[in-house]
Amino acid sequence: MKELKILHLYSDLLDLYGDYTNVTAVRRAAAQLGYESAVTEVQLGEPIDPAGYDFIYIGHGKARNLAAAAPHFRQYADAITAAVENGTVFLVTGNARFLFGGSFQTPDGEETGIGLFPYHGTETGKVFTGDVVSRPVNTLRCYGFVNRTSHLTGENPYPLFKVLRGPGDGETPNGTEGTLYRNFFGTWQMGPVLVRNPALLREVLHRITGEDCSGLDLSLQERALEITLAEFGDLQ
Repeated sequence: MKELKILHLYSDLLDLYGDYTNVTAVRRAAAQLGYESAVTEVQLGEPIDPAGYDFIYIGHGKARNLAAAAPHFRQYADAITAAVENGTVFLVTGNARFLFGGSFQTPDGEETGIGLFPYHGTETGKVFTGDVVSRPVNTLRCYGFVNRTSHLTGENPYPLFKVLRGPGDGETPNGTEGTLYRNFFGTWQMGPVLVRNPALLREVLHRITGEDCSGLDLSLQERALEITLAEFGDLQ
């Protein structure tokens, strides 16, 4: 049987909305293609070595937890940057995107990411929630949800989504959201984004395995997304 090696970073520190189910979704879909998945979880204080992994995931967390992770994460900036540049598939959701940018505000001051992308995190102190309907790397629509007190500022030259309704990366609604650079997928949309969006799951798994994923049975997920999107009308 073919094997996938998955690295889940800070699985206990950065997981608020069932974010771990993105890893579950990849494993279950990969099993349909004949893959067995081995998951390694690395926590705060443990060494990070991204070499040899097929898929790396980091989820959303409380602001203080993210601030605690940042100094540890920066220790491995060179290795993580090399993995991104070499085409390892990453999925980073919610505020964990700050770890890959420049500075970001925390409850106790300011932290920095690894500087792979030129954006920064700006704290507003106000809780903002919203549904997002968007169009990603394919022609189908996606649905997501954000709950945040901060947003991105600065340049994001590699957007993942064109927002049809709801918040983008900035402080104002609409525009663009997320990052797609090489095989790095980053999005504010937290929780089980790959469960909610089967087309995005197919795209991520295709990049992980190199296989045609069009035949995957994701009919239940597709029906759920269809019902959800119907609530928002005919957004093109």
